[in-house]
Amino acid sequence: MSTLAEKRNLTEEIQAAFIERGLGDDSSRKKALDLLLEKGFPGPKSEEYKFTPITRLLEKALDLNNIRTTKNIVAPVSLSIVNELKCNMVVFVNGQFSKEHSVLIDEEIRIQSEAADDAKIESDPFNLLNQAFANKVIEISIGSRKSVQHPLAIIYYFDSSKFVFANPRWRCIVGSQSSITLLEHVHSPDSSLYFNNKQSTIEVGENSQIEYITIQNGPATGIEVNNTVVHLSASAQASCFTFTFDGQLIRNNLNVTIDGQGVDAHLYGLYLLTKNTFADNHTVVDHRNPNSFSNELYKGVMDGNSKGVFNGKIYVRPQAQKTNAFQSNRNILLGDMATINTKPQLEIWADDVKCSHGCTTGQLDEEALFYLRSRGISKEMAKGMMLYAFASETIASMKNETIKSFLDGLISEKLHKNF
Repeated sequence: MSTLAEKRNLTEEIQAAFIERGLGDDSSRKKALDLLLEKGFPGPKSEEYKFTPITRLLEKALDLNNIRTTKNIVAPVSLSIVNELKCNMVVFVNGQFSKEHSVLIDEEIRIQSEAADDAKIESDPFNLLNQAFANKVIEISIGSRKSVQHPLAIIYYFDSSKFVFANPRWRCIVGSQSSITLLEHVHSPDSSLYFNNKQSTIEVGENSQIEYITIQNGPATGIEVNNTVVHLSASAQASCFTFTFDGQLIRNNLNVTIDGQGVDAHLYGLYLLTKNTFADNHTVVDHRNPNSFSNELYKGVMDGNSKGVFNGKIYVRPQAQKTNAFQSNRNILLGDMATINTKPQLEIWADDVKCSHGCTTGQLDEEALFYLRSRGISKEMAKGMMLYAFASETIASMKNETIKSFLDGLISEKLHKNF
C-alpha cells in the first residue's frame, strides 16, 4: 500500500530556524518574522502569485540547514561572463557579503554595512523573509556630481552542491547629478542548488542617470526571488534591463517610484525560456508627480515546457498631471506545451495624461518565414533571424557597449542553439 509524504509546514520550519540561530534578539528581524507569519507564504489564492507555484516548490526543495561560510572559497576575481569588462565588484558568497572577494576600482564608490529599515505589513512576503534572515544591508553610495567610469557588478556566487538558503540585501544611493551602470548576475557551477532571495533598493538623486542591468542565466537548478525598488527624484533618468535565460524558477518584482518632475524611466525585459524554466516578471511604475515619462517593453520567447508570467502595473496619482506612460508585452510561443499568462494594468486618477498598454501572444509569422526560405535561407536560420529581430529590440537603447555586445551575442547564441 502506498503512503503519501507528509506535507511540510514551511512557516513553522522558518520560525524554528530563526529561533535556532538566535536571531530573535534583533527587534527589526523579529518584527519582520512576525509580519511574515501573519501574512504567510503565497498560495494558489494569492492574486500576486496565483500563476507562480513558488511556495509549493520551496516546500519540496528548501533546506534551512545549509548556511556555508565565505572563508576558503575561491570566488571569481573577474566578471567571467564579460571578459572584456573592467568593473567594480560587490560579491555575495552563498548569500553573505564578502569583503575579501569584492573589488572597487573607482574611488567615487563607498561601501558600508547598515541596519535594515523597519519591516512593513504591506511588504512582499519574501522581502519580509529576507529581512528576518539578512545579516545587514550593504549600502553602496555615490556622492553628488560623480560620474563612475566603470560599471558596478553585484555578483551572487554559490559554490555548494548542497542547497543554499541565501538572503542578500543591498541599497545603492546615487547622489544628485551623478551617473553609474549597475550589473547584477548570479555566478555558479551548473550543479549548484540554491534559493537566492534578494532584496535591493536603488535611490537616484536629482538630475542623475543610472543603467541597471540584470542577467539571469542559470544554473537550471536555481530558484530566485528578486525584490527591487528604484526611487527616482526630479529629472532623474533610469533604464532598467532584465534578461532571463535559464533557471528553475525566477520571480522578479521591480517597483519604480517616480517621485519628482521631469523623470525619464525605461523598463526593458527579455525572457528566452526553454525546457522547464519558469520566469515571472511583476513590474510597478508609480507616477507620483507631474510632467514625467515612462516606457515599458517586455518580450518573451518560450519553447519546451517553459512558463512565463508578466504582470505590469502603472499607477498615475491624482497630482501626476501631464504624465506619459506606455507599456507593452509581446510573446511568441514556439511549442504546444509552452504557456504565458500576461496581465497589463493601468490605474489612472489624473485626467491630463497620455497612457496606453497592450499585450500580444502568438507564433512566428508563417508568411515571413516562407519569404525568407524562398530566398534560399534554411528553415532553422530563418527562424533564428526572425526571433533575433524580435528579441534584439530590448537591448537597442543600452548605453554600455561592452555589455550590449555581450548580450547581443548571448541572445543570438541562445536563439540559434535552443530554439
